[in-house]
Amino acid sequence: MNDVENYTGMIIKSRPAGDYDRLVTILAGSAGKINVFARGARKPSSRFAASSENFAFGTFKIARGQSSYYLHEADITNYFESFRTDLELLSYASYFAEVADYYCVEGDDSSDMAALLYISFLALESPIFSNRFVRCIFVLRAILINGEFPGLTAGRTYNQAVVAAVERIRNENIKNLFSFKLTENAEDELFSLCREYEKRFLLKQFRSLEFLDSCGKKEHI
Repeated sequence: MNDVENYTGMIIKSRPAGDYDRLVTILAGSAGKINVFARGARKPSSRFAASSENFAFGTFKIARGQSSYYLHEADITNYFESFRTDLELLSYASYFAEVADYYCVEGDDSSDMAALLYISFLALESPIFSNRFVRCIFVLRAILINGEFPGLTAGRTYNQAVVAAVERIRNENIKNLFSFKLTENAEDELFSLCREYEKRFLLKQFRSLEFLDSCGKKEHI
């Protein structure tokens, strides 16, 4: 087995592998997506039991075998535990992780998407923002990162606050994306735009999004 390398990132997908192992997908910034086996992680006594779960963020020491990567050690700094006790937050976080997985490619630099995912998770935990507002910013910026965001449609009239919000989402440094709020009416309009662009650019069925859209709550209309 080769030398161990350190990667800072977040687990965006965790699934069973064999009788006791887990296969996790780590979004690791400039290294892109990395699929890693966590041996024995499904055993209750495993040192990887918690550090191989979805949304765990930290530093992962990873070794490469002949054909696969293996988790050697993990230093987790944020488990985003609130997502595990709130079904709606869990659904939003799962949706964001699914989008990141959809857009990112193994070996390609995913620094911007990784930063967007982390800052959006922090915003989901904050009582300052509505969940749908966080969804709008995450989705629109993710589409932009992927090089597909077309801007506002010409010939349509938009609330000026929404026009300003879209410009901020397009141009603001990722770490400062959640530095503004909207009135309820402007947020309604931004959310409609978000839903329109999801259908136009996210050409995949996301299980977590299907759940969100079936909730019947105001933010999912």
